[in-house]
Amino acid sequence: MSERPIAEAQTLAQLPFKILEEVIRQLRSTRNDIIRYGVWNIRNVSDDEFNKTDDRKLLGYFRQDLLETRFLSKGRRIDLIQLWKWFDDQMSGTEPLLIGEDELFLNIQDKDLEKVRRRIEEIQSFFATLRGDDLDAFRRVKYKLRRTVMRLTYDLHHLFKRLEKYRKNVMMSGGAPPYLERERVPLEAVAEIPEPPPMDEHEEAEA
Repeated sequence: MSERPIAEAQTLAQLPFKILEEVIRQLRSTRNDIIRYGVWNIRNVSDDEFNKTDDRKLLGYFRQDLLETRFLSKGRRIDLIQLWKWFDDQMSGTEPLLIGEDELFLNIQDKDLEKVRRRIEEIQSFFATLRGDDLDAFRRVKYKLRRTVMRLTYDLHHLFKRLEKYRKNVMMSGGAPPYLERERVPLEAVAEIPEPPPMDEHEEAEA
């Protein structure tokens, strides 16, 4: 059987409106699951609380957030990498993106998406430590891991807002189908998913 040819590389800004709306819908679902279940404990612990919390308890928080993500719509526990890959495999052409009854293979090469991909890879590099029971090894990485997790929430938020901007630009330029012919993609409920706190400029420069 001949191999499927690799799709032509595109940025997110180049996606047609109908495909862009589906990408936004799936990214919203993935991002919301990550923030609600994948980074919940650490995201809701202040810096002061983090410094004072017992390391064994912190290790448990990270394990629950990153290794046993509660992806409830699938009815089973998975880790953060699996959760992200259900979205990103469609962006990299590993799995098809379904648009109605059509299967489309994408090859997204986009700087904002690449930033999230790199952050996910950074988090995955800590998994061996989280699966082990070496508290000394955990103590050596816990602050870096916390910063990486918090930056992931920032990067996901930035990516989502950028996609919404692309969508708005297409609509303003008249490139979207008439309103009655397209399914409306509702905007994010801000009350459900608060924006991440602003990052220090020097921290973002390190990213």
